[in-house]
Amino acid sequence: MSVTSIQFIGLFVIMMNTGAGLHILLPHFPGTPFEAHVSVVQFSPTQVISSSWPGITACGPEGSLRCAPVDVETITFSGALDPAPVDIIGNISHLRCCCASMTDILPKYKDPSATGKLSAHIVLDHGIAEAITGGNGRTDTWVTMHSADPGGITVHGSSGTNSFNIVFKAGAQFTIANDITSTPDTPPHFLAYYLMGVGSGDCTSLPSDGPPCAARATGCTITNVTKRAAANTRKRATTLKRKLHAVPLEADPNCSNSHWP
Repeated sequence: MSVTSIQFIGLFVIMMNTGAGLHILLPHFPGTPFEAHVSVVQFSPTQVISSSWPGITACGPEGSLRCAPVDVETITFSGALDPAPVDIIGNISHLRCCCASMTDILPKYKDPSATGKLSAHIVLDHGIAEAITGGNGRTDTWVTMHSADPGGITVHGSSGTNSFNIVFKAGAQFTIANDITSTPDTPPHFLAYYLMGVGSGDCTSLPSDGPPCAARATGCTITNVTKRAAANTRKRATTLKRKLHAVPLEADPNCSNSHWP
C-alpha cells in the first residue's frame, strides 16, 4: 500500500459534502484587485504515468516541474482505498468566525451548476484531510490517500462535455495551488473570500490579526448580527484599511485556506 500526498495552497474554501466527504471551492475573482491568478495542479513529471490534461506547461525551478491549469472544472479522484473524510482535522480559519454577517456563499461560487460559475469544484470522497499551519503562519490543507500497489491516484477533470486526467504513480506528492499574483497595491489575499459571500461586503478580519479570524478547530455559530455589531464592523474596517499595505503578502497567514461555515 502506498500513500499519495496532496497539498492545497492558497485560497480554497473547505466545505462538508453532505456526509460524503469534502467539497472544496477554488474561486476566481474577475474584475477585482484579486483577478490575476495562478491556479494549477503542480507536479514532478517523474511521478506521472500519463496525462491528457490540456495546457500543461513547464514551471518551477529551471522548468523541472509541470503545471496543469485549473479554471472552473469539476475535479475528482480515483484509486483511493480510504473512507470518506468526516471533516478536516486541525485548526483552520472559519469564514463564519471571521465574518459574523456572512450568511452563505454566492451561488456562482458554491453551486457547480450555476450559470457563470466562478469556482472550480473539487470533490474529495476518500482520504484524510488535515489543516497544517507552517512556520510562515499560512494554513494549507493536506490530503493523504492510500492506494493499493502498484496503482496510484488519478486526478480527473471535467468541463462541459470534455474530460481529462493525470495518472499519478503510487506514492506521488503534488500540489494544487490557487495563488493571487500580487502587486504593491494588492490587498491581503484573505479579503477576497468576502467577495464570495452573502452579507460579507463590509468584512475585513484577517488571520494575521488573530481572533476572531485566527485558525481554530471548531466553527462559530452565528444567529444574528445586531446594529451595534455592524457598526463595530464598519469601525474596524476603517482602522484596517489604514494598515492594509503594511501586511506582508504572498506566503503569510492571509493566503490561508478557509472553512465554511
